[in-house]
Amino acid sequence: MPIVSKYSTAQIENLVNQLLDTLHANNATTELSLMCLGNAVSHVINTSVPAAQRAAVASHFSQALTDAITSSSN
Repeated sequence: MPIVSKYSTAQIENLVNQLLDTLHANNATTELSLMCLGNAVSHVINTSVPAAQRAAVASHFSQALTDAITSSSN
């Protein structure tokens, strides 16, 4: 069963494009981009997720990332 998001594709693409535009405008290398995005993810989890759920959210995020790069390489 497909996952239905409460966010529109346009909303998601707009934010992703803004993030990528900012990285590009700052000539961020792959390493710097990943560091900054990782710090942003950590910040969101630490400030928006209850402490008791943070490890589970991080684990699910990690699995989703792994799934995304695995499926895109097939």
